[in-house]
Amino acid sequence: MPFCPPHRRFPLKTSSLPSIILGGILSLVFYGAIHKGWIQQPLVLRYFASHPIEYITTIMFFVGIAILIVKYLAILSQRQLLQRSPILPPNLHPLPVSQTMEDIEIVQKHEKKFGVTLLTERLKTHLHFIHRSHSANHLDAEIRCRAEDAAAKADADYGLVRLILWAVPMLGFLGTVIGITAALDNLDLNTINESSKKLSAGLAIAFDTTGLAIALDIVLFFVQFLVYREESNLLSETDRLTEMELCGRFEQNDQQQENDSLITVRQMLETISTSIEQATRRQTNIWEQSAETFKVSLASALDEGMKQHAKSLVQAESELLAQTNKSSVLVSEAMSKSAASIFTLREETARQTEAVKEILGTKSQLMQLEEQLHKNLSALSQVGNFEETVNSLAAAIHLLNSNRRSELRAG
Repeated sequence: MPFCPPHRRFPLKTSSLPSIILGGILSLVFYGAIHKGWIQQPLVLRYFASHPIEYITTIMFFVGIAILIVKYLAILSQRQLLQRSPILPPNLHPLPVSQTMEDIEIVQKHEKKFGVTLLTERLKTHLHFIHRSHSANHLDAEIRCRAEDAAAKADADYGLVRLILWAVPMLGFLGTVIGITAALDNLDLNTINESSKKLSAGLAIAFDTTGLAIALDIVLFFVQFLVYREESNLLSETDRLTEMELCGRFEQNDQQQENDSLITVRQMLETISTSIEQATRRQTNIWEQSAETFKVSLASALDEGMKQHAKSLVQAESELLAQTNKSSVLVSEAMSKSAASIFTLREETARQTEAVKEILGTKSQLMQLEEQLHKNLSALSQVGNFEETVNSLAAAIHLLNSNRRSELRAG
């Protein structure tokens, strides 16, 4: 890649001191004409010579105009010198790189004859570059680099003008503040007539200074725009003439260009591989740190989980044991109660069995009694005392039923 060292000098760069002196001279002439009475226009006297802020604003405006005038004159002179191109003699075939010293001498002779110009400075710079590098392979990039450098220097040369463009409106606002402050200080409600005049004077200062600053700033801005556009056109023309003078003038070493391309590609690949290696190393370190951190965190989490699980198991075991003991006690009590109930049931069953046996014995007696009653009934029917016998038999049956009920209730 071409190296772009700074210029030794820039033909369009103008010194600020002569411009400031010229601006001061213009200011002295203008205000000398006012104070000598050569200029008696009321508006001029009102807006340019009524307050110190107006004097300062006007002087700064003349300084800015002087800078732009000087710059515009330099641009005109450079444009006239550009019309004497081409400087280098034409060639039918590409020249060897060793021809650069002869071309430099031709450019120097042209400078001695017509003066230093943007084109001669640019040609000498490029020719010295070709001579030092012994190759014209990067001449196109060098030309673009110098063009950008010249545009940046030209733009930076307007720094003082931009400062004045900023300061002039600020002075107008300062005059506004001073005028309004003076008007408010002179305001007296007791003397309306006198204070109204002083109030009007203060407001007039405020508005006059602001109006003057805005008007001069607009004029200065338009002049600066016109000069800057002329300078941009001049630089564009210089770039075009430089390319016409040098592009294709010298031989280019294709092998060297190919080697340079390979070197460039190799450097790019080395840079990419280095970046990838560094990124991989950083990522590996990050992964190792993350893995170690995850391992420690997992171990601590597992330990904590095992402790909690052990505590849970102990607590569950204790609760289960207590529940088991309680259930065992309840089962034992239930079995005891069941055993007592079984024993009671056995006794009750035995008693019921005895009662059934007794009932069965009573039933057999009743059957015998019924047979006897049948016999008696048959006998009574034969005897003839049937009614008495029936009554006696009903009483006997009633008695037997009463005995049977009482035995069943007792059972």
